[in-house]
Amino acid sequence: MSTRFSIMVTGALPMKDYVPLAQQVEAYGFAQMHIADDLVFRPAWPILTMIAMNTSRLQIGPFIVTPQVANPVYHAANLAALDELSGGRMVCGVGRGGFNPLLGIVGAPKPVKMLKEAWLLMTRMLEGNREPFDGEFFKATADLFFQFDVQRVIPLFIGTWGPQMARMAGSIAPGIKIDCSASPDHIGELRRQFIAGAEAAGRDTSAIEIIAGPLASIDDDAAAAEDNIRGMLALLQPFLAPMTFAAGISQEEIDAAYGAFTAGEVERAKALVTDKAVRAFSLTGTPHQVIGQIEAMIAGGADHIAFGPPLGPDPAKSLKLIGEKILPHFQQKYGH
Repeated sequence: MSTRFSIMVTGALPMKDYVPLAQQVEAYGFAQMHIADDLVFRPAWPILTMIAMNTSRLQIGPFIVTPQVANPVYHAANLAALDELSGGRMVCGVGRGGFNPLLGIVGAPKPVKMLKEAWLLMTRMLEGNREPFDGEFFKATADLFFQFDVQRVIPLFIGTWGPQMARMAGSIAPGIKIDCSASPDHIGELRRQFIAGAEAAGRDTSAIEIIAGPLASIDDDAAAAEDNIRGMLALLQPFLAPMTFAAGISQEEIDAAYGAFTAGEVERAKALVTDKAVRAFSLTGTPHQVIGQIEAMIAGGADHIAFGPPLGPDPAKSLKLIGEKILPHFQQKYGH
């Protein structure tokens, strides 16, 4: 499989910005555009609806949706409707959800089983299967099926940062998405776990897809790029466990940066974010520097790179740098 490249954005932008942004992403030749369905930003579904109506080739989808906030059947219905609207261009990531603690959701007691059930129930609905579904976390009677035509079974990737979830994903899913990770070692370990799960289930592993979705801060000025990503990491690190601990970042370091950020001491918070955090979670630097980082991620086991937020100090400029300096390098080397 040729390495693929995509863009991921959050719902932090004004609604009017998404259509021109998606059209630019499509024009550069990116494979997909992922919209984060984070609780604290604009939801993914209306953004994806606008994009579906104003693009023609670009694959699009929410990464990720979580069954801990809405039932898997609801997510499957939205996907099926948007797949119809887009002409069969939807993809989706399913995961636990990063901001659930803000709702008082501390996590399922059996997260791997919960995600497997959610994936299976969504697939059941998309397939038109009318067999009763009797899971521990989710249930559906024989009378629960969509009263509209579903044109295909949409690819459902499982979002994960951990080996147990990756192994489970290998038993059922086409691939996984590892958001906020730029670590070749971490990507390689989850790839091995995914393949082990697939082989144990007797599945073909020749067409698996490991999507890495690192945070990205790319600019011609390397110092500006690094300053930009440090601010985001100060805010996000508390939500990145267990990757933070695997990267050797202590809870004390995480708490110090987050505490300073939430207290409004942004510059101090940036200084408290460690260099190892920048390396572990992001593609940061000039286009030339980032090309080398991407090469290491591909060597580690990534089949697909989805550049994540914030893209850079000036996101429009950063997208242009990615589209005109980074993407052509890899298109020439690996093909589209």
